[in-house]
Formats: sequence, structure tokens, C-alpha cells
Amino acid sequence: MDIRQIQYFLAIVNTGSFSGAADELYISQSSLSKIIIALEKELNVFLFDRSKRKVFLTEAGQAFLGHARKLNADYKALLVELDEYKSETDTFSIAAIPVLTQYGITTSIAQFLVEHPGIHFVMEEIHGFNILPGLDEHRFDLAIARHNYIDPEKYTNIEISKDKLLVVVSKKNRHATSPSISIKELSKDNFIVFDKVTDLHRLIMHVCNDAGFEPTIFYSSQKKVSVFALVGTNIGLALIPSKIYEYHKDPDVVAIPLEEQIECNIVLIHLKNKKLPKSAEIFIQYLAKANPDNV
Repeated sequence: MDIRQIQYFLAIVNTGSFSGAADELYISQSSLSKIIIALEKELNVFLFDRSKRKVFLTEAGQAFLGHARKLNADYKALLVELDEYKSETDTFSIAAIPVLTQYGITTSIAQFLVEHPGIHFVMEEIHGFNILPGLDEHRFDLAIARHNYIDPEKYTNIEISKDKLLVVVSKKNRHATSPSISIKELSKDNFIVFDKVTDLHRLIMHVCNDAGFEPTIFYSSQKKVSVFALVGTNIGLALIPSKIYEYHKDPDVVAIPLEEQIECNIVLIHLKNKKLPKSAEIFIQYLAKANPDNV
């Protein structure tokens, strides 16, 4: 039994269904079911009654629930307590969504290491939906992500690169020669979108819903190259950050400005109530100054 199984069990309890928990956790329902089945086999009990549409805890599940909540709370408390000792080492950790190269951040990081050879830190590339939980659980000191769903009351965020969404279509697409376009005009088109594990997926779904329609998703992918390739075939269109579009420069597609200004800026974030190592503070100051988009 590991902490992930416990947290997934609690997610099912909190949402009332495997499908709801899978959506919240950004994993497939089948993967979640396998994880819970493995837990039940280890404990040699059934935790959920799956005979009805809405799942219910069995008596064993009810007994396990209290222990699960305590174990999860103890785990989070442990991370917070150990984090104080971690700060004393003056090393730090960073989580980042996979955009460092496209936004020139890798160059800034490399230069930082040249100028500060005595400072050590580790970076881990993770999906957008894992960023805030990673900070909340003190697994990371800092994170690089998009600004759209960052609570300013809970997190400090420093803008390091401005960006906005564009409509990207095949050169053969009916919209290809449009000087600009509104989100509402895309309601009848197929969408090629980034996978649910990305923060852009959530943003794209929200902007379409705000425009009054549910996008028709033909294909989703974690890989930017795949999104561009499919758009190039004229199977569908995509909403893509301008700097991602400029970096890839796919010859089969064109970008059309949106009439709506939908920003998706890159920010460096950390918990407001977390004491950071001095080296992390030096890194924050450096990265903020190094990026010309920072204001």
C-alpha cells in the first residue's frame, strides 16, 4: 500500500464515483480501477460496493476511511515538517510544465548555473495538473506553469513570459485567410486539443464554454508535434499559445489572431506561507530579471 492508493481512494469517496475521481485526478477510469483493485487485493477486502450507478463504501471501506484520512493527513504533515530541514540545506527543487525550451527558459537557467556555480537545485518536468498539488504537498519549492488557474491569495507568482492563444489551422482550411476570428466562429469546427493532463486543455475547454459551446474534440495529445501534424492535414483546428506556434514553425499551418485576448502567460510560483531557501530566492530574482517579457 502506498500514499497514492490512499489518495485515490479518498478522491473516489469525495467525488462519489470512479469517473468523477478519474476526471479530478486526470487519469483514465480503467487505470484508477486497477489501482483500487490492487489495494483491495492487498487488504483482502472490498472497499466499494460497485453494484449501483453511484459507488458506496462497504463496511470495510467505512472502517478504512478513517485510517486513510489520518494517513493522508500525517503524510502531508510529515512533508511540511521535513521541509524545514530541507530549507536548511539551501538547495531547492522546481517543477515545470514542458515548455522551457519554447519560451527560452532553458537558456536563462543555463546562464544562472554559470553565474552561480555554488547553487544546486533539481528540476522535474510534470504535467500541469500536478503542479499545484506538488507545491501544496511541499514536494517542490518552486514551479513554472501558466498563470490561468493560480490563486493569488495562496501563491506568489512572478511573470516570466507573456503569451496568448492563437487559432492555428491548415493552409487549406476555410478560415486560413481570415485576418482575425472569434471563438464563437469555431463552434462548428473539429478541435485538436492538448491532453487533459495539460493546463492548456482546461483553458481551451473554458474559453469555448464561455463562448457558449462545447468543442467537438476530434483528437487530443500530450505532444505538440502531433497537434501540429493533425492540424496540418485539415482534420481540425487548434488553439495554441503564440510562442509555441512560433517555435515549431510548421509549414502546413497558419495562425490567425483571436478577437478575444486570451492570455496564457508563463509564471514562476511558490506558496506564500512557505519559507524558501536563500538560493531559491536568488533564482527567483534572477529569472524575473532575465526575461524581457517580465513586467
